[in-house]
Amino acid sequence: MTVATSAKSSARGRPPRAKAVLIAVVGLHLVAETALTPFLPQLFDRLYGIDDPGATGLYLWVCRIVGLAALPLWGLAARRWPLHRLVLAGLCGSAVLDLLLGMAPSYTAYTVISTAVVATNSALLLAYPAFIAEHRDEPGEGERARLVGVVSIVVVFHLSVVASTLVGTGVLALPQPRIGISAFAVLDVALAVLAYRVLGRRETPGPAPDPDPDPAPDPAPEGNRRATGPAATRRPRLLLLAQVALIGLAFDFAVNVARPFFTEFAGTFGSGSVGAAALFFLPSVAALAVLPAVRRCHDVLGDRLLPPALLAGAAGYAWQAYATGLPGLVGGRLLFGVGLGLGQVAVELRTFRATGTSGPAFTGVETARSAGLLAAPLVATAAVSHDLALPLLIAAAVQVAGTVLALRGMRGAPAATRPAQPAGPTAPRTPTAPAPDPLPTRTYSEEIPR
Repeated sequence: MTVATSAKSSARGRPPRAKAVLIAVVGLHLVAETALTPFLPQLFDRLYGIDDPGATGLYLWVCRIVGLAALPLWGLAARRWPLHRLVLAGLCGSAVLDLLLGMAPSYTAYTVISTAVVATNSALLLAYPAFIAEHRDEPGEGERARLVGVVSIVVVFHLSVVASTLVGTGVLALPQPRIGISAFAVLDVALAVLAYRVLGRRETPGPAPDPDPDPAPDPAPEGNRRATGPAATRRPRLLLLAQVALIGLAFDFAVNVARPFFTEFAGTFGSGSVGAAALFFLPSVAALAVLPAVRRCHDVLGDRLLPPALLAGAAGYAWQAYATGLPGLVGGRLLFGVGLGLGQVAVELRTFRATGTSGPAFTGVETARSAGLLAAPLVATAAVSHDLALPLLIAAAVQVAGTVLALRGMRGAPAATRPAQPAGPTAPRTPTAPAPDPLPTRTYSEEIPR
């Protein structure tokens, strides 16, 4: 008991520093990924004298395809090395490449170096499961711990949306934007040093398996369970991963298909450029406002939170599409923001419950979800050629489809409660000795002494 208590107190002492470093990596990944994207046409015009919109489109497509290919490779690497080491490697690689990116002499060189930056930045996505794992140091608190971690990530996401826009505006306002581009290397180095000092000094054998996974239902009757083997349990597991990947894909696609031409759509209501920008960020404000109520909603609804959250988002999309004036558009944006905040938490909870906090399963699901990011700009471009409101209607329809998928995977009881399994008809009723005080769950920031 003394050793267990000592180890437990140690587990509670160091992880807050690890959480701070990992959530900073998550924030850097989000800001670095999106800061310059809205300003690429102006950036290419200033740096290389290129004003062709096709150059921006080609750049984005190449980067996204490289990211889609690199992510599963980092997932395979996570089978051999701990996640925090791969995050550290990604930070070091990004530091060198960000420095070179600011000195790229031509558009072609900028694109090539950017693809390398995207490949190394894909490793930072592994900070997501590592951050969730750092919340697992309390035995028996798996679902609530996941909820706290996911809400933290969603908060950082919406704050990063605002921060990335400010950063991108600041970089473009510099007399020499190259300095601002290379300045990302300073952040990479600072986080790499922190990651090494907090996470990387201890030799860990690798990420521990998720101690509280969502078990796939066993379709075999009680009398036939001895005949089932690994192949019988692998198929439900793969089906579960495919389901959460499709739900995530629908959610991400809906969000991204409605974004590219929204400011132009808002301009038809006479909002002006400043008003259109405010309307663009209004859902993030609504999402942040609703996040304090997420825990209460999850305690009451459990897994049942996901379908109404997705339906609220779909209704918000439809309301915007059919709005006849600015007040209606504002109302639609607010309703969409409520669904966005609750939906992001519910989708990520469902994802982490299916994948655990190991890298390969998580990166596999994220790779599938990335397909939505590739398809969304193409669909949005084709849709606005018919009607500026059509991307919003497409987003609503896709989110309704995601709701149907979520209903098919919804469990009967709330996720926060796990009913005890009844004893079988042949189970002996013998008293059992009390279990010893368990050691805390191993996190990525430490190794429990043996």
